[in-house]
Amino acid sequence: MKNMTDRRAFLKTLAASAAATSFVHAKPKSDKLGPLLPTRKIGRLDEEICVYTLGGSHVRKAGIAQFGGEIKTTEALIEKSIELGVRAFDTARGYGQGESEQFYGRFLTPRYRDHIYLTTKTGASDGAKVRSHLEDSLRWMKTDVIDLWQIHSIMSPQDVDNRWKNGVIDEFLKARDEGKVRHIGFTGHVSTKAHLHMLKRLRDEGIKLDTCLMPMSLVDPHYDSFITEVLPELLKDGYGVFAMKTMAHGRLLGTDNGKPIDLFTESLGTTPVKAGLTARHMHHYAYSLPICSLCSGCMTIADLEENIQNLKAYKGMDNEERDRLLALAKPFAGPETERWKKSKA
Repeated sequence: MKNMTDRRAFLKTLAASAAATSFVHAKPKSDKLGPLLPTRKIGRLDEEICVYTLGGSHVRKAGIAQFGGEIKTTEALIEKSIELGVRAFDTARGYGQGESEQFYGRFLTPRYRDHIYLTTKTGASDGAKVRSHLEDSLRWMKTDVIDLWQIHSIMSPQDVDNRWKNGVIDEFLKARDEGKVRHIGFTGHVSTKAHLHMLKRLRDEGIKLDTCLMPMSLVDPHYDSFITEVLPELLKDGYGVFAMKTMAHGRLLGTDNGKPIDLFTESLGTTPVKAGLTARHMHHYAYSLPICSLCSGCMTIADLEENIQNLKAYKGMDNEERDRLLALAKPFAGPETERWKKSKA
């Protein structure tokens, strides 16, 4: 475990990397659909991705929550995303047991497949089920190929070993070789140990996946940190890194799954917002790191527009501002905020 001085120096080194500032002064791009949001390179791959990815779990929840089972909000979020220049879309086989993928197959891919980077995931624990999920995903999303297919939510070193033993990694590699998926990666938010063990297994086998999706927020460096412990190892192997839970699933802003919560007033006498932390600060901190894209879900058009405004307002972040924000966030770090982390897993 790095001491605090080492962590501070490490974070400054990461933030000063070319990847962390690559899009700030880039010339605006467009495609046949209109102006595009900025892009970054996906790790070692010779390909770029929109630096903002729309999260698929919330796209599904928005349709259910806003219209009692109708899906008008889902369609509206997709259309507004395209209008605002978003070209990267996340989902997973497990979001509503395929419901999110089916929404994409209805509203996204028939109109925009040639213009987007499409990602999905499977949490299946054996090779046969992984293959079945892949065929479901291709059919439901009405596509012949998935741009990024991910091993979903590794939980522990033992979980990693079990997935290897049960043929999960073999099926992912086979799907890439077959051309059914272009890139492959893994995700997780429970245990830094799981991520590090996955990377060790991959190195021992001489295998490189392409991407990793993990929590990256202002509170993360203060508690069982993916940023300080896992990110350096990913960068050594040229992974494209996707940030998620940048606002700690909304908990830093006083919500959880769209519902108001109050985690901090009783124990600390204040909240992150009262302390001066905003959603813009949280997103800008993530953009200041060498990620390829920030994956964020939205329940409303207003949420989406705010996220895009935050991106467009990003002009880089110097070390003084980064240290200030990390210091403001420190009192709010810990297992109550990032309840998905299980440090002993």
